[in-house]
Amino acid sequence: MTPVFEYPEAVRAFVAQGIFAPGREFGASTAIGFATEDEGLVAGFVYHNYEPDTGVIEVSGYSTRRNWVNKALFKTIFDYPFKQLGCRMVVARHSATNKRVIRIWNALGATQTTLPDLRGPNEAEVVALLKADDWHNSKFTRKSHG
Repeated sequence: MTPVFEYPEAVRAFVAQGIFAPGREFGASTAIGFATEDEGLVAGFVYHNYEPDTGVIEVSGYSTRRNWVNKALFKTIFDYPFKQLGCRMVVARHSATNKRVIRIWNALGATQTTLPDLRGPNEAEVVALLKADDWHNSKFTRKSHG
């Protein structure tokens, strides 16, 4: 899996197509994609709603494959907000029915809160908050942070 930093517009479009209704897109943002030689772009993360004064950024992700990520790629995904920007927290939002994503954010060390009807009538949304300290103490970074 190869990280793709050079084409944020393409990655934003890929993620938007995967998670939004047609015609909706991200505003001011940057993105990191992940590609394979034979499939091209298979995953992407968009960093948006950055609030430098509070040290918070939102991340939205999408993948066409279930088996694309590993520990090193998680490090790449979270190095941008935590190391490069110096954020104190990353926020993500996802459907309460997406059990796989909920498990992933739990494994990352995020605190998750379910908000009823936020995605529409009878459709809850989960807001995940991953603080820098929780990320640095997670099983994904313990070795590099002691």
